[in-house]
Amino acid sequence: MKYDIAIIGAGPAGLMAAKTAAENGLKVVLVDRKKNITEINRACLQVFYIKWISPDAYIEPVSVENTLTGTKFHFHGPGFTIDYNGPLKPYCNAVWISPSGINVYAFKNDLFGFYYDKEHFLAGLLEEVQKRGVEVKAATSALGAENTPEGVKVFLRDSGGDKILEARTGIAADGINSRIVETLGMNKARKFFGPMSFVAAYMEGIEPDVLGHETGWLSVNVPSVPEARLGVGLYTGDLKWVMGDVETQKKFPTRAHWFKRARVVKTTATVYNRRTSIREPVNGNFMIIGDAATPQEAWIQGAVACGYQAVKAIIKERNGQNGYQEYVHWWQKAFYHNDPGYFKAKICHYALNSCCNDEEVDYIYDVLKEQRVVPTLAFARKPEIIKKDRPELYKKVTQSIEHAMKEYESFFASFPADSSIFPDDPVAYLGKWRTYVRK
Repeated sequence: MKYDIAIIGAGPAGLMAAKTAAENGLKVVLVDRKKNITEINRACLQVFYIKWISPDAYIEPVSVENTLTGTKFHFHGPGFTIDYNGPLKPYCNAVWISPSGINVYAFKNDLFGFYYDKEHFLAGLLEEVQKRGVEVKAATSALGAENTPEGVKVFLRDSGGDKILEARTGIAADGINSRIVETLGMNKARKFFGPMSFVAAYMEGIEPDVLGHETGWLSVNVPSVPEARLGVGLYTGDLKWVMGDVETQKKFPTRAHWFKRARVVKTTATVYNRRTSIREPVNGNFMIIGDAATPQEAWIQGAVACGYQAVKAIIKERNGQNGYQEYVHWWQKAFYHNDPGYFKAKICHYALNSCCNDEEVDYIYDVLKEQRVVPTLAFARKPEIIKKDRPELYKKVTQSIEHAMKEYESFFASFPADSSIFPDDPVAYLGKWRTYVRK
């Protein structure tokens, strides 16, 4: 066939797969629906984490090396490094804020990650891909795919009409709403949790009165006004990334002054269907990588690691080794969403907003304000801290969590017995943020 590998999707996972394949002498075609491949046109918080957030995705160790000549992102699990020469800002504070403005710092003056410019990052990978002779088909939609005895077929559409692309192997890296996954029938076995959408704005002139906001992530939840939920992160220049309804924020008493001089530069949105992860992301001659196989997203480091590992698996498979089996094993242990604890943590994370009013959330945050914790998870781990003073609240929240856990009991039971990533820590999903641990 003309191509050894057809890669659908040119995000971090697809670009890294194309780069790795080309470096190993394979003939590669890379397909993406966007005309400008490096453009970010969806809501995207651009953070390279060096400490694990619970509950979240990729949990192998990563690190950042920043020098006068540039930056290197180190992936210690797979064992590779990527150069990056774009803007970089440290994240040293992570603050959870109650409805009335009580602050709980999960991190305070403690480096846990960096803002990086994803468009710049993708441009660097794309340049590497093009230098190595990868054929790039931009402004081309993948409508579906199928396995064949010889390899794979991918059905494409561009300005010239419909086409069929054939290759020995296919890699689906076309995101969380993957058409490749859908047409291969791989969504049938996944539990569907419903659609999810949110809007983000890039704004200048925001003035939070929160200590450390200059290097911080701010998270605000208000049970009584769901649309007042707010997330504020770093962005390029003097801009901030804001998730939430900006007009609501301008009217909210405890935060209206943050937005008094603020101006929206642009907005982006994200819409996707929430499903469980694909536990075995290999289908015939297709490998499913990055967000295409996750419940929510793999994050930058997870997507890139998938691209690298997938190509290494394909090469091993062609050499008569069990490359696919090794990839599946790696995937199941390197991503937290393959552990039932991931979903238990999600339940606990949202428990306060689902059953508490604003005053009750304020009270719980006040109890935890001197601790370095994510308040929702810390409280779920030890709810008895309020049992003596607020027995009714203690009973309400614990019953709410118990009810939610019971509702998903059959779902948790569907995970294999050996699926726990942290078998020696049964409540790891309620643990506080911690540094990646090298294995």
